[in-house]
Amino acid sequence: MRFDYKAYHIHCRARHDEDGQFYPHVTITRGHDEGGAHGETHHSGELDAFANESDALHCARAWAIEWCDEAAA
Repeated sequence: MRFDYKAYHIHCRARHDEDGQFYPHVTITRGHDEGGAHGETHHSGELDAFANESDALHCARAWAIEWCDEAAA
């Protein structure tokens, strides 16, 4: 799942492990500022384990939005 939120580009995905669980992961990028500052990328790491992909992606999306709100503050 990819979406934009505020000034960030967010890519959420869920890795399906051999244990049958889905592990959400988020990559958040922010482009270059008009003033020439370099872009930045943040990786969440695996957030938790879920029985299905939908729940894992929901967790990843909620985590990304919260991270962006805190980073922008």
